Amino acid sequence: LALICYDCPICQLLLPIDPNESLFKPCCMKRVCKGCVLAAYKRGIKDCPFCRTTMPEKSQVLAMVRKRVDAGDPMAIYDLGTKYDFGEYGLVKDVTRAVELYDRAA
Repeated sequence: LALICYDCPICQLLLPIDPNESLFKPCCMKRVCKGCVLAAYKRGIKDCPFCRTTMPEKSQVLAMVRKRVDAGDPMAIYDLGTKYDFGEYGLVKDVTRAVELYDRAA
């Protein structure tokens, strides 16, 4: 889901296949190419290059994602699934829960 023909929401170019060449921003649930991140940084923008929200602390990211999940955002649901799938942000690795969330996001 995360790499299937998505465009950078800023420059509208296709995102690279290599996920290391783009960054997922939990504040707006957007994947932005590193070219746009670099361009924003060079212009003095240290916040999210898409929504301009101050970058959250790691402890705040999970709460932001859960808030978007409660609102029914499919990208947030998918992202929470990956957090369960890999046991990130203090969540216990739970593949069954991850699959439920992936299914719900689809």
